[in-house]
Amino acid sequence: MKYLFIVFLAISFQGLTQSSDCDRSVTGRVLDIDTNEPLPFATVKIKNSSLGAVADESGAFEIKNICQDEVDLEVRFLGYKTVVHHHDFHHPSPVIYMASEETLLESVVVEEVLNAHEVKTLDPKEISIEVSESMGATAGDLLAKASGVYTLRTGQNVVKPVVHGLHSNRVLIINNGVRHSYQAWGSEHAPEIDPSQIDRIQLIKGASTVRYGPDALGGVILFDAPQPAYNSELQGEINTGFQTNGRSFSAEATAQSGYERNAWMVSVNGTKQGDLKAPDYHLTNTGKRELGYSIATRHHFSWIDIDLYASHFEQELGILRGSVNGNLTDLANAIGADVPNETKDFSYDINNPRQETVHDLFKIKTAIFLGEQQFDLQYAFQKNERREFDIRRGTNNDRPAINLKLNTHTVDFDWDHPSSGNWAGTVGLQFFTQNNDNIPGTNTIPFVPNYNNTSIGLFGIESYSTNRTTYEAGLRFDFLNMNVRGRDSSNDIYRDDLNFQNFTFTAGVIHDFSDQISIRSNIGTAWRAPNINELYSFGKHQNIIEFGLWRYEIFIANDSISTSGVLTQDDKEVKSERGIKWISTLDIHGDAFRVEITPYANWIQNYFFLRPYGLTNTVRGTFPYFIHDQTDAFYAGLDVDISKEWTDAFSGELKVSYVYARDISNDQPFIGIPPLNVQASLTRKIKNVTLTLYPSWTARQTHQPTVIPAEAFAGSEEILFDRTGTFDFLTSPEAFFLINASLKYERDNLTARIAGENLLNTSYRRYTDQSRYFADDLGINFKLFLSYSF
Repeated sequence: MKYLFIVFLAISFQGLTQSSDCDRSVTGRVLDIDTNEPLPFATVKIKNSSLGAVADESGAFEIKNICQDEVDLEVRFLGYKTVVHHHDFHHPSPVIYMASEETLLESVVVEEVLNAHEVKTLDPKEISIEVSESMGATAGDLLAKASGVYTLRTGQNVVKPVVHGLHSNRVLIINNGVRHSYQAWGSEHAPEIDPSQIDRIQLIKGASTVRYGPDALGGVILFDAPQPAYNSELQGEINTGFQTNGRSFSAEATAQSGYERNAWMVSVNGTKQGDLKAPDYHLTNTGKRELGYSIATRHHFSWIDIDLYASHFEQELGILRGSVNGNLTDLANAIGADVPNETKDFSYDINNPRQETVHDLFKIKTAIFLGEQQFDLQYAFQKNERREFDIRRGTNNDRPAINLKLNTHTVDFDWDHPSSGNWAGTVGLQFFTQNNDNIPGTNTIPFVPNYNNTSIGLFGIESYSTNRTTYEAGLRFDFLNMNVRGRDSSNDIYRDDLNFQNFTFTAGVIHDFSDQISIRSNIGTAWRAPNINELYSFGKHQNIIEFGLWRYEIFIANDSISTSGVLTQDDKEVKSERGIKWISTLDIHGDAFRVEITPYANWIQNYFFLRPYGLTNTVRGTFPYFIHDQTDAFYAGLDVDISKEWTDAFSGELKVSYVYARDISNDQPFIGIPPLNVQASLTRKIKNVTLTLYPSWTARQTHQPTVIPAEAFAGSEEILFDRTGTFDFLTSPEAFFLINASLKYERDNLTARIAGENLLNTSYRRYTDQSRYFADDLGINFKLFLSYSF
């Protein structure tokens, strides 16, 4: 495989000297900023030049034979404010949003960037979001309306995205161009990303290890922050939100300004939420507090662009009090109970169990332009702090049971080489180092040890295009070193030094059968080294007990399990996960409709999973008992998206997602696989008012493991083991139907939105919610959002 890199480099060097004096061109679109509709016949002219173009019926324009590297575009349309935009050929596709003379809004120009380094046969699915949707929500919530995406929840505040049945460290999150580093190993650990700082979301459903590095077995999620605009006057927004369920208040303020070569933006936001409510009772201790702020600057020169970004985000999240019980009988009674234990009246108080997290990000990105070549260099530093508080006795109740600090440095280098004939592509290098430390003072044996990760990856992607077909291939090599330092159950120090490496590849094709029908297909491998918790986790973590692969040993002969020692690779061999995923999309579209059909299949060797093993009593309560295990897994499914515009003011969309997953080594299902889901939306626009109805239906998961009723554990004071395979403590929830709706009013610089969720106040539980054992999901909720632009 190493010789393929030589081929990539040889192709990349072709055409380095190819140039022409007046071969520049610029393409783009002109749209109405209020309606997002095209402005046909808008004129686009290069200032102080005779070159120009007139936009077609779709608002698209193209200006050819440009000699300069940088120009000023002047855009005019009758009844609209004139736009002047400073443009260079490195940003070839500006989208110009023009504001009418009657409004107080200013025009906006969005510049797309070169994407030669992306895998074209894995088309990113863009998820449209509004500021009103992000107020008081989580980053995971914003993804839930995409087909093939579900949410894994621990109550309503801890929300993780699930892509094609996979989650946590099998779904890679890129936050504002940076590989997001957090304690991703627990279902109770949601990504600490400020939803108010998300301007655009892109979802890549294929195995994307070649481009983005290890862990992307299920897919990649790209969260993009808003960017300050050049040539813009001082402007900003003030947004406020209120929700009846949880009685939460949210507020956000943003300001920005731009000049010809410099621009800046600042933002600050906060949320306070009390106990949430199911249809028939409050969910005690599910409050939330959040605070975030950020600053971004951009600087443009003739041969280099420099972007700076810094953000701070902190959270305090309550965990449902009814998920913690004192003995086996109480726990058996709590699982599946009509009302959770310890249920009280509404309160803004956040008591134990709870989480406190802080995430800081600093990034500097440069784009260097040398002739026809572009070099992207990015450095980022992240600091992630996590403190988890359990219900403990005495003064220990004020101490965190888990206290971790994770520092991460990443460096990314991409070279988009000049296109040579039908060839285009990139070569890249990625490096990151992590240092994760336990902060002393918890009075517990650390749940995971201290460790350092160092990783380096080298990749190349090339594509070859003809009139209707694009072929693509990519290759990558990664090396990972993990240095571990921890204490065993006797408080003795243990150490280990682990190395993992792997080659991955991708190959795909895009073919246009006609202007209305196309297909894209991609097959790619992916891999993931064992995570720290899968090897070394020890003891209680939030509302369960779990042990890593090297922290337990089963003795079948005398019917016992030992967790006193720390094993090694010599004692119990552990292999990296290795997967191969095939995904294809058939796209059929016309002037007013679109159909996308996406089947996929994912084979994963050495698949890590958390297997239920019984229930146990501890001094901190009674909890379900889990151990980490490895097997071979198969995932397959189908996503269907259908959209239709009956008129300019009336449209609809239907999304269907289905996932099938099985432990093929032991011929049994897994726990927590999302069931069949159907989502729909109907939108009606009347002047300044937009009304949208969102019905959805979620089926019951019938493909589930054996269920051992909680009553079987009642009265027992010993751990009950089950070595026959995976089982669950509660049968999967019944199917449920929900109706959400929203009403939005826009006028000049004011936007108001009222939304209703679970309008029928249906009692239901999600199969992918960790709290389904103890409580119903949320009842009816109304949201009010107001936004003022200046």
